[in-house]
This record gives sequence, C-alpha cells and structure tokens, in this order.
Amino acid sequence: MVEHQLTCRNSMILPSTEDNIVIDTTMTLLEFKEAIRSLFQIKKRDKFVIFIKINKKWHKIKQDLENYPINKNSKIEIRRHTSTNKIRELRKTITVLDHLDIPPGTITVDDIDPEKTRLRLVESARDFLEQVIQDPYNASFQIPSRSTGNIGFDEKTEMVLLGRQMIDRQFRSLASVKSVSQMALAMRLIHDLLHREITSTKRDLFYMDVNKFESQNTSDSLIEDVGAMLKVTRQSLNVSASSKGSIIGNISYKEKGDLIDCRKVGTGKSIAPKIGDIEDLESDAEFVLVIEKDAVFNRLAEDQFYDQIPSVLITAKGQPDMATRMFLKRINDELKIPILAMMDADIYGVEIMRVYTIGSKSLSFETSHMAVPNIKWIGLLPSDLKEDSPFKIPRSALIKMTSSDVNRTKSILQEEYIARKPSWKKELEILLELNYKAEIQALNAKDPQYITNHYLPAKLEAGDWI
Repeated sequence: MVEHQLTCRNSMILPSTEDNIVIDTTMTLLEFKEAIRSLFQIKKRDKFVIFIKINKKWHKIKQDLENYPINKNSKIEIRRHTSTNKIRELRKTITVLDHLDIPPGTITVDDIDPEKTRLRLVESARDFLEQVIQDPYNASFQIPSRSTGNIGFDEKTEMVLLGRQMIDRQFRSLASVKSVSQMALAMRLIHDLLHREITSTKRDLFYMDVNKFESQNTSDSLIEDVGAMLKVTRQSLNVSASSKGSIIGNISYKEKGDLIDCRKVGTGKSIAPKIGDIEDLESDAEFVLVIEKDAVFNRLAEDQFYDQIPSVLITAKGQPDMATRMFLKRINDELKIPILAMMDADIYGVEIMRVYTIGSKSLSFETSHMAVPNIKWIGLLPSDLKEDSPFKIPRSALIKMTSSDVNRTKSILQEEYIARKPSWKKELEILLELNYKAEIQALNAKDPQYITNHYLPAKLEAGDWI
C-alpha cells in the first residue's frame, strides 16, 4: 500500500473549492468515490466524474486506483456527470441524404480526380482555341456568373446555390484581352499542377506570375472562375487555401495512410488542406462541437472536455476555411452524429454559423460539398444574456451594440433562411431588444472553467439548443 496526500478540487460548484485528500493505491473506484463524497459532503443523488492529473495530462478515472501511476505531484478534479440522453434523442432524428435533389437552373460541381479535371481543362482550352480560329471577334470563355443576382437560397435543400446565368470573358478589347490572358495563365498553371499530381496553395499560384496577376485577389478570383467553368470543386483543381482549422477529441482517421488519433494530439491537430487525403473516419463521440473562437477551443482542449463528455471539438478560428467546412461535411455524412455550434452572441457569430449551415455566396457553386444544414445552435444564445437566464452573465461582460450591428441584424432578419428557422429569428429579435452582444468568453467572467464545468453540461443535459 502506498499513501498519497493530494489536492482535490470540486468543480461541480461555483466557486469551486479545494481540499486535501489522503488516498492509497489499493483503493477501489467505489471506495475512492465514497471518500470524495465524504470530503465535500456530496449528496448520494449527485453523480460526478473524477479526473486525475498525472505527468501534466488529465485522466478520467474509470478503474481502481492501482491501475494509475499516481505520485505525490498528482492532482484530482471532480466534475458533474452529464446525461447525454438529449443528444442521443437528437441523433435519432439525423437524416443524411445519399443524393441531394438539386433544383433545375442551378450549377453543381463534381469532386473528381486530377486526371479527369485535367481532361476537362484541356477540352475547355481547345474549345476556346477553335473559337479564336473560326470567329476571333466573338471568342470567349463562358463562365457562370457569381454576381449576387445569380445566387439564391433554395428552401428544399436549405442551401445557397448558384444559378445558370453565364458571362462571356471575351477577346475584343485591350481590357478584355488582359482578362483572357490572365484566365489562360491560371488554366496553364493549374494544368501543370494536375499533370504533375501536386497540390499548391492559392498564395503559391499567385507567386508563379506576380506581374501578370498583379494582385492575389485577381488570381484567387480566377481560380474560382476556372472551378465554376469546369464544374469541379477547388479540391479537384489541386489548389488549396491555407488551412486554419484544428480538431481534437474522440475521432480517428487515416491521413495519407498514417493513423491520426485526435485524443493524442496535445492541444489540437491541424486539419489537412486537402480533405481527399483523409479516409477511414471512426468515432465514439456523442456529438461534434464547432467553436468560433480559438481561445474557447483551447480552453476546452486543455480541460479535456472530450474526456468528460465523449465529443469532438473543431474550430476554424473565426470565419471558416474550405478545409474545415469540407471536413465537417465529411463527419456529418459519414458518421451521422449531431453537430452543435458555439458562437458569439452577436450578428457576426450568426453569420459564421450561416456559412457552416447553408454556405457562402462566394463559393455558392460548391455549397453541396460543404454545407451542413442540420447544425444546431447551442450557444452563446442571446437569450442566455437576459437577466432571468440561469447563467447570470455579469452585465460588465456585455458589449453595447453599434448602429452597424443593429443594421446588419435587421438585414439578416429579412433573409429567407431565417424565416425558415423561427427559433433563430426569435434569438435575433432578443439581441435587438437587449441592444447588447457578448463574446463566448463572457461566460468565463464568473470562473475560468465555467464553460467546461457548468455552461455546456447544463445545456447538453437540458437539450437547450435550437
């Protein structure tokens, strides 16, 4: 028998309390729980989970103490047990269609291999050259218009989609010749990537001919034009944006043949820019939590929230990049587990959530490959800011809405997709009524681990999402 006197923190209550507890390594799990109940006078009906910190990592205790390498530097934390019954009920309602019924009159794109994309590109280039030979005055590249007037919300699929209006990039004037030559340059560079079977970033492609592109905005727009013209995804072009997403928790997969276990990646694994390299997704998580803020993601990752309640945590550190959106779509389609969103209680948080759920106007032709319409909004809800909310967020943590905030909120209230989500509409109306907004971190004004130990457990147990 080896005895240790360890610091034990009770995080079930607010403020949390600490005391010392003497344990010996022969204790059974049941005996250990009884010792903790006695130490903090916890009622029999109150369930909790126990974490022990060994070598800077928290371990959820599931067995008798002899199975853990406890030493004098170990620390103990107890957290409330959270029922996942509501999440399991939600999971039963999830439907993922094998085939989307995209309405006629809209553009859809294919996610195909590099060689098939290259052949489409060659065919498009040959078609243009034939036009130049036969009727040079009218020769043009036909590209789907990505103007606001050609983008709309489809109620059936609940996605932002691109219409079939086309624009002609013609060969007639000095201005148009410049545009056509830049288009041809982009096509040539992309063809080279496809032929060599390598991937490049948008930034790299711009630097392949800075003088002709003149700005990265130009080359970025041309990449989207080429994708829309060929009706393929960006991934199919072998061109990626720099990925900024991170993931941690109860999920594993293979990336280029290497096994990635996201419970063993420190404070998070960067999401690969090329989602096609990922395969064999496996997870025993109850849900996925998409988090707007990197700081909140890091807090939950450090607290190992995914061990407390089996889950997967994902962040794109603000506005989501393509790789994060596509990975989330893969998780939704292949694993069919609930996805919850944790955003700031302001119009910008809602707009970020909108990109995840229905897509963005700038990439409307790829929406079907990235949008996840069944995401649920768990927080931070504007109703959580009200004085009668059980979370009692301090008034000092709230921020007065600006006139720009008010105008953008009123504008989004007029959009079609909000009309189809009455609970979202109600929350935005509360935001206007309060005339205050808040960042997720406002919750931690009461305690640095309030989101981990109180807010999310309460929300999940009550099924308080919309």
